[in-house]
Amino acid sequence: MTDFNWNGINFSVTDIGGGRLGEDIPRHAHAKGSYELHFITGGSGKLITDNKAYDLGARDFFITGEGIYHQQVADKADPVEDVFLMLQANDVKKATAIGAVFLSSRFCFLRDFDSTVAYEILKEFREKRTDFSSAISGLAIKLLTDITRAVLPDEFIGTINHINLNDRRFVLIEQAFLYSDDLTLTQLANTIGVCERQTQRLLKKYYGKSFREKKKECQENKCKF
Repeated sequence: MTDFNWNGINFSVTDIGGGRLGEDIPRHAHAKGSYELHFITGGSGKLITDNKAYDLGARDFFITGEGIYHQQVADKADPVEDVFLMLQANDVKKATAIGAVFLSSRFCFLRDFDSTVAYEILKEFREKRTDFSSAISGLAIKLLTDITRAVLPDEFIGTINHINLNDRRFVLIEQAFLYSDDLTLTQLANTIGVCERQTQRLLKKYYGKSFREKKKECQENKCKF
């Protein structure tokens, strides 16, 4: 449909849509490299993952990427309204640090997310004015940047542009421990693209801790809040 490059990643926009969700969507997961972006613009419903159920309302946003099983339960009295985009990451070998952060966000759920840019993408797609494909590409680049800014903790925003390709793994490790309560060593190794032994070495380099020690520390810190 539309292709674009953002932070070293070649993306294809494979589907765009929006409207009321009056029917349940059964449990499913997406293929490798697929990212489904949902912007809730009104109504109510429920998103159910293998780990948690989320009540949906206006200004909620979520990503369901590859391998994330999920389903949606419709509120028949007040159906969810949304705008959705399906993206396919086709070439990720040259991803920058910022791009790598998005790729690692196979699932995220955010409240109070501005869906204005998503609305503009849907409008361009439906109206198909002259060179609408270029307009969608530009808006999609803006949208992915906004999402990544929202996902990253504030302390990373000021420094991430200065991170070289070797050190982008540090960003991915930080994010993995921050957002994944049930993180395993295998999952972390897959996220940063190295073997488990090398992952352990990187943890020793960055933190002076093993995977088990770092995970325990993160869990204890989360319990304080």
